[in-house]
Amino acid sequence: MIFCQRCGAELPPGSLKYLVTIHVTADFDGVLPAEGDREDLEAFMHQLDAEDPVSLENDVYQSQGYLLCPACKRTVLADPLGLARDGEDVGEGGRVH
Repeated sequence: MIFCQRCGAELPPGSLKYLVTIHVTADFDGVLPAEGDREDLEAFMHQLDAEDPVSLENDVYQSQGYLLCPACKRTVLADPLGLARDGEDVGEGGRVH
């Protein structure tokens, strides 16, 4: 049996359900840090070599999917970040920069 991953409602075969996918990508606003010297860059590169590749990849991009019932889909789309308090309207979708 399949269940809504938000509320736990049963989602029988053939029923209406939604796959909500969240993609999180590192943002670049066009600003680079002040120039450092060559030693700083080399130290940074050595530090990256020592890091776990999966952890580094997760710092840049992650994607997760959730199976939701129709009611939870409406709730998530109405307030995806959970910002509404006591029925207050959070306005339209997200804004970049």
